[in-house]
Amino acid sequence: MIYPHKKFFIEKKLVIIMVLENLEPKIVWDIFENIIAKTPRPSKHEERIREVIKDFIFKVGKSNNTDFQIYQDGVGNILIKKPATPGQESIPPIMLQAHLDMVCETDKPEGFDFFTQGIPIRIQNNGEWVDADGTTLGADNGIGVAFAIAILIDTSIESHGPIEVLFTVNEEDGFDGATLLDPSKLSIESKLMINLDGGPLGEIVIGSVCGRRVRFSKKFTWKEYMESDDLEFNELLIHGLLSGHSGGDIHLPRANANKLVSRILSKIHQEIKIYVCKWQGGTKSNVIPAKSLIKFGIKVKDHDKFEELLNEEISSIYQYYEKFEPNLKIENKKVSPENYLSNEDSRLLISTIHIIPNGVLKKSHIYERFIESSNNLAIVNTENDKEIIWLYPRSIIRSELDSFCVSMKQLGELGGWRVFLRPVLPEWLPDLESKFLEHVKKQYDTLLEKPVKTNIIHGGLETGMISTRISGLQMVALGPTMEGLHSPSERLKISDVGIIYELLKRIVFNIKEINY
Repeated sequence: MIYPHKKFFIEKKLVIIMVLENLEPKIVWDIFENIIAKTPRPSKHEERIREVIKDFIFKVGKSNNTDFQIYQDGVGNILIKKPATPGQESIPPIMLQAHLDMVCETDKPEGFDFFTQGIPIRIQNNGEWVDADGTTLGADNGIGVAFAIAILIDTSIESHGPIEVLFTVNEEDGFDGATLLDPSKLSIESKLMINLDGGPLGEIVIGSVCGRRVRFSKKFTWKEYMESDDLEFNELLIHGLLSGHSGGDIHLPRANANKLVSRILSKIHQEIKIYVCKWQGGTKSNVIPAKSLIKFGIKVKDHDKFEELLNEEISSIYQYYEKFEPNLKIENKKVSPENYLSNEDSRLLISTIHIIPNGVLKKSHIYERFIESSNNLAIVNTENDKEIIWLYPRSIIRSELDSFCVSMKQLGELGGWRVFLRPVLPEWLPDLESKFLEHVKKQYDTLLEKPVKTNIIHGGLETGMISTRISGLQMVALGPTMEGLHSPSERLKISDVGIIYELLKRIVFNIKEINY
């Protein structure tokens, strides 16, 4: 059984049975379900979750006589301060940091309105994981937000120094909160920070890659369809892919729907002419595209050859991805005529997508078993008289990222594309001499009764950008085990949550042990 929200009426009163009420630690799961999951929080639209949190903290402070202080900067980040317990004021302040927004993806045929609905959380039938019914769960980074709020209000932490909690906005779509962070406006004092966007259990994240979104755009002229054009039109749809995080999952054998479309049509275009009408593939730059749809025309006389080439390439793709993409579906159907691009412009569009590298670009020669550089061909979109392409390359080496972006500009210019580079999201390089890292590892080793690993991740974290805003900051990133991030298969391991929460309490309680 999977247990969703249950609602029923007793004596004409609506009673809601919570899904996670029996999970421990109750304080964390209650916050995750009743505050985080219930409140819509798409990227760039964090105003509701921000106000819900501020109101909740205000009420808790009033009820237990805790003098919480809440600050907000111009971009919408908030900082909550909890004073030290009496006699502990000289302990260095520690900051917990998480982002408020979530990636909004669904595989529900009817769609899902993330702007008005809470997340339909559930416990999987194995009893080991929490996920959502047909949508992203938002544990990235909702569970981090829940951890931080719980630390603020947990009265069982009897002794602690000053605690600061920083919640940033729009991490998933550009790092706006971290980039425009105003430490003076927020009165940030901490030089020790735990980013709660890490994981899995048993690992301390000590570094992350830099990244830069790249946008191709080009104006095209669509020809008005006439019956004398002797064209028939097709709609090719690729869907059902596993998708995933464009950094954390880029090394896995996941298919990219946009690349599969370009592969099929590139093969066909070698022998017959194609006339593209529109192309819609992918939704977000940090998500491996699970679906791509293209509408195009071919000459009626080429119908049989088209069918032969199409079926041949589809068969090859199914054979290759049989074990990696079990739900892959490739569908083609005849559709009504529409305005279309010339064969030359269609070839340029298809070829550009097919040529742009996707996936792992290079493995690291410096960090063992680490992906140095990658690229996600994320979005292809027909907008009015333009075609838009979005890429998201990443690298642990800034110069390698820069070099790849230059090559993309050169490629674009060869085809007459305008190429726009968004600002670099900085890398976070490891500081193996950090006393704070030493302290966190000691607490973690003791809790798990075995040495934990330190790790660099291929995803981007706000830590790199935040360190440019707050000088002298020592950082680690922690979190429970999660899978399927940025996709409807996202899930959170239940047993890890209690362990990570206990770790955070130990770190906060024992912070006085750090020897600078």
